[in-house]
Amino acid sequence: MALHRPSVVIKHATLRDLSYIAANLRSEDHAEIACQVPQGTKPEAIARSSLAAGEARVVFRNGLPCGAFGFVPVSDGVLSAWAYGMRGFERCIPAVTRHVYREFVSQWMQGNIRRIEARTIENHYSAHRWLEKAGAVRCCTLEQWGRNGERFYLYEWVRGCVPVATYRRWGHVL
Repeated sequence: MALHRPSVVIKHATLRDLSYIAANLRSEDHAEIACQVPQGTKPEAIARSSLAAGEARVVFRNGLPCGAFGFVPVSDGVLSAWAYGMRGFERCIPAVTRHVYREFVSQWMQGNIRRIEARTIENHYSAHRWLEKAGAVRCCTLEQWGRNGERFYLYEWVRGCVPVATYRRWGHVL
């Protein structure tokens, strides 16, 4: 019996796909988002915000949307990274990371992106592991960041500080 490997495809985001993902979030992603938006915010509003914020991609696993990620300009040369997903999104993380390193890093270097930041809620351990494996460094704790005083961590990638081995690990040629 042959093993079936799930296919992962990454495409430009659509409102429909982002709304579906936002309506079916993993519990950690729901907690992370819910404490940063007004109470009662609907999945479509989260999806619209994701689309309006810059680069947005949807991750499909076996033909179905399961996660989203993107990058938002914060200031000249600085981006904020975001990601959220449904159950099963964690299985797509290596493909997402390879995609980012192969498709975006060269553009960012040519476009003078110096820093990328990502904020994550204190108890989203899978996000912390992913960020660290992708070369991000936890640079500080954001006390009282969430609406109810939730603690967040700020991770960063700073140009010149990401080890060459990290680029190679994810398939980027320097």
